[in-house]
Amino acid sequence: MSTEYKFLQENAYFAASNSRRGFYSYYEHCFRHRVDRLYCIKGGPGTGKSTLMRKAAKRGEERGFRVEYYYCSSDPNSLDAVLMFGSRGSIGFLDATPPHPMEPMLPGVEEEIIDLGRFWDSSALGKHHDEIIRLNEQKGAAYRDAYRWLKGAGEASDVLRDGMEKCLNEPKMLRAAKRLMQNSVGEKREEGRIRIALSDSIGMAGRVRLDSYLRAAERICLIENFHDCAYVLMDEIARLATEYRQNVHFSYHPVLPDRIDTIRLEGSGTVFCVCDAEQTDLLKSRFPNSRVLDMRRMVLPDTLREYRGQLRRTNKIREALLERACDSLKQVGDAHFKLEEIYISAMDFKAKAAYTEEILDKIFS
Repeated sequence: MSTEYKFLQENAYFAASNSRRGFYSYYEHCFRHRVDRLYCIKGGPGTGKSTLMRKAAKRGEERGFRVEYYYCSSDPNSLDAVLMFGSRGSIGFLDATPPHPMEPMLPGVEEEIIDLGRFWDSSALGKHHDEIIRLNEQKGAAYRDAYRWLKGAGEASDVLRDGMEKCLNEPKMLRAAKRLMQNSVGEKREEGRIRIALSDSIGMAGRVRLDSYLRAAERICLIENFHDCAYVLMDEIARLATEYRQNVHFSYHPVLPDRIDTIRLEGSGTVFCVCDAEQTDLLKSRFPNSRVLDMRRMVLPDTLREYRGQLRRTNKIREALLERACDSLKQVGDAHFKLEEIYISAMDFKAKAAYTEEILDKIFS
């Protein structure tokens, strides 16, 4: 399936994914205890959670905070969270409603709740009672279908990887991983800290990748995938990074949460990123500090000839399953945006805007 790259001038990531295991959340790792004060926003679709976070981020940037943006894995035009880091403290705002509910563990101490439900007219929503139920059921059914297709795509990926590992020149791959790591970090040792933030998603708009890792990199190694063997190399690079006690940032494949698709070595600013062959020219032109490692150089030609037909058929099946998953996720979007319209019509946005300014004034003072 094709991938859309979003080239944003933001530190932008995802904190969840639609995966072979269903909805897969990294919320606890990405947000819990990362900031001094975390504001958990509650409210239905269309109540302005994303708008509030965007205003908070703008206020923070105006005051010199470094802002991280986390977009919704299903709707990459909507925010799931913003985190802000400044010289005198840090603040976070996040959408704490299903499918990624998050409740305060230390309410009033580290976390607060912002309830946007206070600004909707319950009697107006009540007039749409049956339609809201129908749309929620339609949305849930479409998600279930999507996760069935994604589960199948995950199984096909396992078959593909098993077949490809037979063709992989493992000693050559291990030497390449060690050489890449040594050239990137030398003898320097750090705390061995691991951070997770995703750069890739599959949702209502298809497959979307964000460029934050690449844009911030000092050096980039684009690992051109070949029937998924790039992830074997990434596993070895990740293992060596841990062995060398490097501070690392990992991004995981959205469908396959056990596979790393991007690694950033914090100390050297080096980024290793899996990309498909059709994306290589685009990324090289956009990021001239990148070099390409073609994984076809890591395979055994004679063994590959034996398995080539099987690998191609498996990959074709997987692509078809991913396309069906995206069709189902588009149906999720159709229902979701209709729900948003209903809630928007019942919201007092004037009162909500005044409340937003009041709470932001209080927070940033």
